[in-house]
Amino acid sequence: MRHEMKLPDLATTGSAVKIVRWLREPGQAVRRGQPLLEIETDKATMEVEATVDGELTEVSAPAGAEVVTGDLIAVITVPGESASGAALPSPESAPAAPAASPPATTPESSARSDSGTTGAARKGSLFARNRQAAGLSTEPASKDLAGLPLSPAQRVAAQRLQASKQTIPHFYLESSACADGLVARRNAAPDARLLWDAFFVHAVSQALAAFPRMACRFAEDHLEPIESDAIGVAVDLQGELFVVALDAPVTKSVEALSQELRAAVDALRTGDPAARRLRPGRITLSNLGSTGVERFTAIVNPPEAAILAIGAIRPVVVPRGEAVVVEPRVALTLSVDHRVVSGRYAAEFLAAIVDALEKP
Repeated sequence: MRHEMKLPDLATTGSAVKIVRWLREPGQAVRRGQPLLEIETDKATMEVEATVDGELTEVSAPAGAEVVTGDLIAVITVPGESASGAALPSPESAPAAPAASPPATTPESSARSDSGTTGAARKGSLFARNRQAAGLSTEPASKDLAGLPLSPAQRVAAQRLQASKQTIPHFYLESSACADGLVARRNAAPDARLLWDAFFVHAVSQALAAFPRMACRFAEDHLEPIESDAIGVAVDLQGELFVVALDAPVTKSVEALSQELRAAVDALRTGDPAARRLRPGRITLSNLGSTGVERFTAIVNPPEAAILAIGAIRPVVVPRGEAVVVEPRVALTLSVDHRVVSGRYAAEFLAAIVDALEKP
């Protein structure tokens, strides 16, 4: 049976997209959900997946062509009979599909920091497990890196981050927060353990409500409010960087944010195109606590004005009056676009985040 595959709605605001390359050729078997071609939109380079199992019999839009939503791009003959009348191989006997995005670390593992374990031990075991899960060697392979291609997601991230560092005057502020309350609440959760990232999203959303300028973008001779109420969470899926946008977080509980974040990462892991679509946010959070990193600086994700880098929760000696105590603390580093806010304004915003984190 002939199946006409049309370009799906990729939320490109109605503009045409360019076909970069086809990942399968006419005559090859394809599987539903298998990446079929790469396209370049006004927002990103992404993959379009086959919508049925069968044989790719016709490519209607070659590489370099521009198409819009609803245009015919390919014809797939479904199992039973090919265009030539010959029996098609079953999907099981078809050539192996190009690897989709490898399994992601779970949101919990991407956000967890264990103050009772050394950073070096966590780092080695985490990265080794991730590479083994992806079928990769844990040994260095520098001689093979010269020809290592970048995925569409990696290319987009490289372009955006390079543009950010070249055009945005960054400045950086550091602080830390007592994590006693976070640890106690997470340990007391009756169901699945709450995600660390959910606590930070919740705190940042509260601070943004009091500091609206942090949710603006620079527009040459004026500032514009970012037309989104979402906060982004950076997610690394085996070397591919995505940002999960959590809508209206100020109205949601930590429990609800945890569930939403888990679901979003699961969708990314399965290669859901909607989940991988770039969406605007007011600010992005990047958490490397699970690797044992104590503190780091991140690059602003344009058009946002700031990004919050979150380190590991670890025991720290702290003076309390005339006494000295040991308490779990988390280091926070705020990277800021100096065209949008001043140092003092950003400092007060960061202090508001700390205050929200330390509330009972």
